[in-house]
Amino acid sequence: MVARNHTQRGVRGVLLLTLCLVLTACVAARPGPGPLVDLRARSDEAQAACRAQPLVSYVARAKCLNDAAMIAAPLNENPDLFRRALNARMEIATRVDKKEITPEEGAKQYADIEAHLAEEGKARLANGE
Repeated sequence: MVARNHTQRGVRGVLLLTLCLVLTACVAARPGPGPLVDLRARSDEAQAACRAQPLVSYVARAKCLNDAAMIAAPLNENPDLFRRALNARMEIATRVDKKEITPEEGAKQYADIEAHLAEEGKARLANGE
């Protein structure tokens, strides 16, 4: 019975050591702050490039801006709010292209949505969510 107890401890020790090594490898493989800052810079550059292109349609511009924003998506603390903003951009662009609203009205609506989502993000942070 004593030998069995030592064998069980040995197996547990090996499993624990293996688990620790795997977890250490996972943590070591995570990018540091440098690559994260690079994601933000790349996203900003891509968005600037979208805005510099001639306007073909508002939907095309919105798609370009959304694709550029997705570069920095891993940095976003509230992925659901981020997706809502991207979806709102496309919905508004579609309505502008259909001439249901003016580009100025669309820009105002999008700014209002962004402000609302930013407030919701701040409230979550304040509530520890």
